[in-house]
Amino acid sequence: MVNTIDGERRRHELSEAVWRLILRDGLGAASVRGVAQEAGLATGSVRHFFPTQSDLLVFAMRELSATVTARVQATSDSHEPAAIIDRAIAIFAELLPLTDRTQAEFTAYLEFMIRARVDPALQPVARQTVEDVRGLVITVLTDLQQLRAISGAVDPRSEAVRLHALIDGLTVQLLIAPTTLSRKDAHQTLADSLRALEQHR
Repeated sequence: MVNTIDGERRRHELSEAVWRLILRDGLGAASVRGVAQEAGLATGSVRHFFPTQSDLLVFAMRELSATVTARVQATSDSHEPAAIIDRAIAIFAELLPLTDRTQAEFTAYLEFMIRARVDPALQPVARQTVEDVRGLVITVLTDLQQLRAISGAVDPRSEAVRLHALIDGLTVQLLIAPTTLSRKDAHQTLADSLRALEQHR
């Protein structure tokens, strides 16, 4: 049991080292050797857990996805009083780099997704991440419709494509050209898009 816990902790520490390297020096710096140096370990110690760079990056991406998923779930489960549409806005806002912490996370995410385009080992987890986000958007929209918070005329699946594209587009602008779009304006754009779907009675 102790060895299992120690192994999980070491893997988590290595994934944190991966993200620090990516943020500071770009994804190319996150080699097994580079991560070992960042974590203060021998290269062989890192290879014991992750034989290749792709293995390391896949694990780090899954760790990041789990972090974002947990944050989304916590927002969804919150007992804070809020209108139904406001809760949905808060959930989707967790998918945008609106804080320093999430800016760091989504910077790493963007680098990973770009690398996945040319690295077959990374493509399954990249594709799963996209599918998970799309699935979340569809679920939230379907729930809103069942609660009569958005119009019954809305097709949750079609609308999810539009909202997902909006979230991705806002993310790229916030990360690549932050002087052209403030966090506040990005959040407002997301909120306006959802409020446009509200059921008017």
